[in-house]
Amino acid sequence: MTGTNQPTFGLDNIASLQGTWMGHPLWQYVASFIWVLLAFVLAYLVDWVMTHVLRRLTAKTETDLDDKLLEILHKPVKLVVAVIILSMGIHVFAWPDWMEKIISTLFVIILAATVVYVAMRIVDLLLGFVESRFLRGDAQLATMMLPVVGKTIKVFVVIIGVLTTAQYLGLPITSVLAGLGVGGVAVALAAQNTLANVFGSITILTDRPFRVGDRIEIEKYDGVVEQIGLRSTRIRTLEGHLVVIPNKIVADSAIRNISLRPNIRETFVLSLTYNTPAERIQEAVNLLKEIFAAHPMTHDVIVFWKTYAAASLDIFVIYWCKTQDYREFTRAMEEINLEIKRRFDAARLEFAFPTQTIYLRQENT
Repeated sequence: MTGTNQPTFGLDNIASLQGTWMGHPLWQYVASFIWVLLAFVLAYLVDWVMTHVLRRLTAKTETDLDDKLLEILHKPVKLVVAVIILSMGIHVFAWPDWMEKIISTLFVIILAATVVYVAMRIVDLLLGFVESRFLRGDAQLATMMLPVVGKTIKVFVVIIGVLTTAQYLGLPITSVLAGLGVGGVAVALAAQNTLANVFGSITILTDRPFRVGDRIEIEKYDGVVEQIGLRSTRIRTLEGHLVVIPNKIVADSAIRNISLRPNIRETFVLSLTYNTPAERIQEAVNLLKEIFAAHPMTHDVIVFWKTYAAASLDIFVIYWCKTQDYREFTRAMEEINLEIKRRFDAARLEFAFPTQTIYLRQENT
């Protein structure tokens, strides 16, 4: 039982309350009831200040983050204030020790649960703020990464809350932690590949070397990304096969993002016959430059007579096509090839093909 310095509110001077019930004076019951009323009145006053005074102040700010925070704290603060005052009353009034212990334990659990709840709501609030402020233009990253980060933080908050509450209540938390440590090592060893893939997915989503829909080359695979999951990334190869690659391998591999190239470069060699005069070779070079300059899909071209090949005179062509789509590029390449064929046929420029000249010499016997 507690000491005798307990609030009486002057009720101990009232003659009608001097009797006893279950070993306690009647005025103590009435005083305790008044204390409970005061706890709820003070909690109501705090709530009134938050909903009327503080809300007016937060309404003047440019951001709505403080308004949402105030909305989260609105009811929990009222509950915390009431629980704290009631807990103080348990200690100042002379009630039996067993009653004080039970009610104090209950108040500690309520208080801890409220704090954990508020912390989890604040985590949601901060994640929403991060999504709206920093990930507004990347819905895929927000969808994939934020739930993982949110669940991880919430689990950590719950664990810390449970351990802190248990320690405050005097439970043997040290032995429990030792057991969890041994079990945690076993679980960590069993789940290390899974955790490596999860961290790999976080690396992919934060670095963003590619997105869903991009065509990439990774390891020996070339295809379009269909899905980025927590454990693996799915790629549809150009042959139509679905390849599932663990994110740990993806994060550790060199990746070529073909979709992010600003244009497509193509090179080819156009061969003329060896009996083509130099003036005609210059004419062929000029024709090629005209064809590429006139096509709307090309923005640069390099044309030059490169070498004397074994069976031809080779003109080397490099050009850049103004597209990232491979189908558009193939259509443009076909149009260019048809135009080259028409113009060279009209100019009577002959394409070379592999030939051999055999010289026969007759020996006089």
